[in-house]
Amino acid sequence: MKVVSSLVVIAFAAFSSSGVASAAEATASPLVGTWVLCQDPDGSPKDTLEFFAEGYGFSRRPNATMSPFLFKEAKDQLLLAVNAHGNLLNIYMGVSPDHSRLTLKSERTGNEAFYVRVGQEKQNGCTAK
Repeated sequence: MKVVSSLVVIAFAAFSSSGVASAAEATASPLVGTWVLCQDPDGSPKDTLEFFAEGYGFSRRPNATMSPFLFKEAKDQLLLAVNAHGNLLNIYMGVSPDHSRLTLKSERTGNEAFYVRVGQEKQNGCTAK
C-alpha cells in the first residue's frame, strides 16, 4: 500500500512539474470551469469535471467520493491523471477545436461519450442522467 501511495505522489509530482506553465498560460486555459457529462451511449452515471487554472481538478459523481486529478492539455488532447482510491489512472480525452466539448472513448465498448460546460446542456441536447 505504501508503494502505491508513493507511486501516486511521485507521478503527481512529476506530472505537475512537467506541466507547470506560466501563470498567464494557466489562467488562459479554456478548460477552467465545470463540465458535465452530456451523452454516454454506455449509460454511465452523470458526473462532472471541475478544472482549475493551476492544473488540477475534481471528478464528482453522485453517491461517490470526489476524485482529484491533474490535467494537461496539448493541442486537441487532454490528459487527466486521476487519483482513484489510491490508484493512478491516466485518462485521455479529446478536445474539440472550439473547446466546447470534451470527448471520451470507451476502451471496453468503443462508444464515445462527451462533456459540455455546465449551462450548455439544453443547447447540446444532453441525455445523460
